[in-house]
Amino acid sequence: KPTAHHRAKRWEEISNLTFNFDCSDRAVGFYADTEHHCQIFHMCDEDGRRIPYICANDTSFNQQFRICDWDYNVNCNEAQDWYYLNELTYVTDPPFVDTDNKL
Repeated sequence: KPTAHHRAKRWEEISNLTFNFDCSDRAVGFYADTEHHCQIFHMCDEDGRRIPYICANDTSFNQQFRICDWDYNVNCNEAQDWYYLNELTYVTDPPFVDTDNKL
């Protein structure tokens, strides 16, 4: 049986929860919420909507790997330095154009 220390938090257990994180002008992806010590992260969709998630079992969102991870693996102060990885997630190579007509 998990101890109280390691149980997952629930939204209703966090009082007065507000978000200042804004997905406007952000790439689609997952973003650590540094105001909440990276225990909460947000998925930003293509329309700029924000969907919040909470990391379970006293873990925090590791922005570099975009997973919930043990606190000792997460430096929340550096999370924003890794936001750019979301811009690379859905990038595709431009289509190949055969300019020499060799195909």
